[in-house]
Amino acid sequence: MSGADDSHCPDGGRCSDEDHCPDGHHCPDGHHCPDGHHCPDGHHCPDGGPATTAPVRVLAAAPAPTTWIRCFHPKPAARYTLVCFPHAGGSASYYFDLSAALDADIEMLVVQYPGRENRLFEEPAGSVAALADGVYQALRTRLPRRPAFFGHSMGGLIGFEVARRLEAAGGTAPHLLVASASSAPSVRTDRLAAGAGALHGGTESEPDEAVLARIMGLGGTRDGVRQHPELMQLVLPAIRGDLRALAEYRVDAGAVVGCPVTVFVADGDHDVPLAEAGAWGAHTTADADVHVFEGDHFYFSGNPPKFLELLQDAVRHSHSGTQLI
Repeated sequence: MSGADDSHCPDGGRCSDEDHCPDGHHCPDGHHCPDGHHCPDGHHCPDGGPATTAPVRVLAAAPAPTTWIRCFHPKPAARYTLVCFPHAGGSASYYFDLSAALDADIEMLVVQYPGRENRLFEEPAGSVAALADGVYQALRTRLPRRPAFFGHSMGGLIGFEVARRLEAAGGTAPHLLVASASSAPSVRTDRLAAGAGALHGGTESEPDEAVLARIMGLGGTRDGVRQHPELMQLVLPAIRGDLRALAEYRVDAGAVVGCPVTVFVADGDHDVPLAEAGAWGAHTTADADVHVFEGDHFYFSGNPPKFLELLQDAVRHSHSGTQLI
């Protein structure tokens, strides 16, 4: 089996270190980002590399659908496909280590939202619907088999919306949705209807430090970003877009998927109470179950054995019953 650097993704592109930068050149070896991958040409990251000069951000032309999907460890003989949806402010490479840790029978595809990493110079999407539409178009003709979806935080909502679109189109819909550290869609809508201010964020008027503090407080963005103003200006548009998408997301109470839903939630996650995670059971016509882990919002950082075991077991097996909080 070849490594990530010389393997092709399902969309025909190349994975990991040999990805092309927005200017058409390969990324230079030695300029490492906080996630372990290379930066666009000349844009060094806060891991001890040279100081940077931030490029001008431009609105790119509409991307080809294939830019939405990355595959770090292709497994042509794999029996199962797991599609991962990152959190707000997150990028595909956050899941590189998890992809490497999966057994040989599970191949991971990771969604890459616009405005980050290899899509850095694209305009970030401003709504969950826009993100779901883009992913749906990318996945609907490229799935080799019925996949399982894993969506963390905001990714749980996007995975849910993509699953709904695939099911409505009669295509290769997922056989499972794993909603990780994610409040159920109806819970978020109820909060918005009640005028809960905590969900309203990511507006252009909010100070940069406040936006970064919110994302960093969850543990999904490295502290080094704060020390590098140039890098901060590059990632902030994507973070703001994600927060705006979350703040405006609404769904009908009767919105459901036909596949089972497995909920992963941490006992120390102050952003997602257990009851709000358990409410995912109202959004499936199949079974739903809940697994509680120790930790915070990013409880699976480092891929603890219990998490890996339960995730892979969920991907491989259908649900046999309902266990709702």
